[in-house]
Amino acid sequence: MNCENFSKEQELAEDTQFIQRVASEVTQSCALPLAVPTERIPEFILQAAQWFWTYDDYALEERSYVIKNKEFCHGAGGAKENKIVQLPKQIMSVHIVSRSSHKALSGNMGDFSLERMMMDSYSMSQGLMSTENNGLGATGGFYNLMGVVAGLYEMSTFQKTLGHELTYNYNQYSHKLIILGDLGPSDVYIQCMKRCRIQDLYDSYYFFRTVVCFVKRALATIYGTFEFTLPGGVTINVLDIKSDADSELDAIKEYFENNRACDYFFQPNTV
Repeated sequence: MNCENFSKEQELAEDTQFIQRVASEVTQSCALPLAVPTERIPEFILQAAQWFWTYDDYALEERSYVIKNKEFCHGAGGAKENKIVQLPKQIMSVHIVSRSSHKALSGNMGDFSLERMMMDSYSMSQGLMSTENNGLGATGGFYNLMGVVAGLYEMSTFQKTLGHELTYNYNQYSHKLIILGDLGPSDVYIQCMKRCRIQDLYDSYYFFRTVVCFVKRALATIYGTFEFTLPGGVTINVLDIKSDADSELDAIKEYFENNRACDYFFQPNTV
């Protein structure tokens, strides 16, 4: 069974249930006299999803694919310098491109990480808590962070040198992968980041709250454009609705900024 095979009926049921949740939350289960057109809510769901795919690390999944050589076409005028393939719109970024004949250097024995293989090998042969230096910084029963980083840096250099990676460019707007180096008759192996389905984001509390805030701001704009009084002399304070939505959105943005995965650079000449 394909674990990524979802029927249209299943996705439609998930969409309908989520839209109803959003409408109920905005109107506080119809306690507030706000007319929420459910046919407009999918627009705000898409806006929130695009924001999540950009800023939430958990909204993306790492994937590895092999692209057949015949899928590439030459550039305009038959130029051989650029080999172009159209990737699906779900691909957000590409970070490794190499000839598929050398993909074994990116993984072996069912694992795509050379570093993990080397660490497991050292751990199995000498133990994680070895009293002798195992080559990756394990001394006296503890890891030396500098030794570990240096070892991983050397393995990464080895992989980059012998992996025969290709020069490429990937544009996330046109979704075109352009090979700038020599490809020859080889197939292409890529590692990329693929965005989750929108339906997968429905389980996220922050995604739900983001969609609710987008809907509230739109309603505040609509009701604030015209001055009118509801039956019974009731008026809607649109400023409070917009202020609450903006405050919650700011808190959500701050949460993701504080919880994004960080990168670091190893500079051996300064250590």
